[in-house]
Amino acid sequence: MEFSTVAVLESAVRLGQRIKLLRKARALTLTQLEQMCRIHRTTLGRLERGELGVSTGVLLTVLEMLGELPDVELLISQPQTPAHQRRPSAPLLEQDF
Repeated sequence: MEFSTVAVLESAVRLGQRIKLLRKARALTLTQLEQMCRIHRTTLGRLERGELGVSTGVLLTVLEMLGELPDVELLISQPQTPAHQRRPSAPLLEQDF
């Protein structure tokens, strides 16, 4: 059982859709990208469907193979937003996976 906000679940789906679009834009099949990343096809499928539970290492490897790691580097190099400027947290929802 896992607890996630609606925003997290929606973001995961959008990220998965983006990864799938990037793969297809590079004319890569699931099999080709799985071999490049050295991950199992079902793991890549779960990532593209936006399922939670795929490791950070797998996500970063896939983004690197798709040439998108610089965007992640830009994100993590941003200074942290002070707590008083952050949006309030969304309520938690219970999800069974």
